[in-house]
Amino acid sequence: MRTHPSPWDLALYAGRDLGLWQRMRMAAHLLRCSACRDEAASLRAAREQVRERSHQLPANLDWDRLSREMRANIRLGLTAGALVENAREDQFLEEPAGWRLAVVLGSVAFVALAGWLLQAPRPAGPQTPEMSRIVLDARPDGVAVEQQGATLTLLNPEKQTVTTTVGWDGSARASFLDDATGQVTIHNVSAQ
Repeated sequence: MRTHPSPWDLALYAGRDLGLWQRMRMAAHLLRCSACRDEAASLRAAREQVRERSHQLPANLDWDRLSREMRANIRLGLTAGALVENAREDQFLEEPAGWRLAVVLGSVAFVALAGWLLQAPRPAGPQTPEMSRIVLDARPDGVAVEQQGATLTLLNPEKQTVTTTVGWDGSARASFLDDATGQVTIHNVSAQ
């Protein structure tokens, strides 16, 4: 052990309640550490004193009265347990089963309605004229945006294309590398 054991582990060791491997590690530590060894010895001594005193009964102990109290407590516990159990059974029997059926049928109806609404064909929205479409094009020499017959092209003809991508979200991106300077130019265009 690199550190001292906790007081709980020492107490468990003194009471012989540690597992085999923990007990062996603790014994190895106690061989090296006199402070922990003394603490374990004092815990063993305290345990033995408690054990010796537990065999001595108090002088004024009335066994009949103690026996009556214990029987009364046991009967009280059994009666309370029976009442709680009967209350649970009575509650289950008194509640109408109709509400359970209504909850199940309502849940099934909700799921069926949601499925129908999600699967129902939807009318097509208004068609956009061909002229209002936006077309993004990522080319080897740049990025182009076309709309209503006009085209805007961002060109980098002298530079080497590193990557050219078109995204599902309506964006086009092109990265170019200038061989002479090592500079990277990025064109990122989004259609809205």
